[in-house]
Amino acid sequence: MKKLFAVVLHEPDEEVEGRLVEAYQFHHKYTDTFYLICAGQSVITRDIAEAIGLKGKDRVEDSSGAVFKMNAAFSGHTQRSLWEWLESAMHGD
Repeated sequence: MKKLFAVVLHEPDEEVEGRLVEAYQFHHKYTDTFYLICAGQSVITRDIAEAIGLKGKDRVEDSSGAVFKMNAAFSGHTQRSLWEWLESAMHGD
């Protein structure tokens, strides 16, 4: 089973975004500062924060943001592409 994570940046950061795109191919960019990532069961928030440069020895200088583990509950009115991505992420398509 896969896990869903949210990455929230204080401000847009091209280097962090580049690392995120490279490390996690199954992601959704909602805004310039908010991303969703679908990752394997063994992945934890620290793994993502280190891989994208928000934490650890390879931290992107002046980067600021956080990674959150999400649950499968969501509701609202937004872009169709987000709902489609979530459906795919939660059902492994």
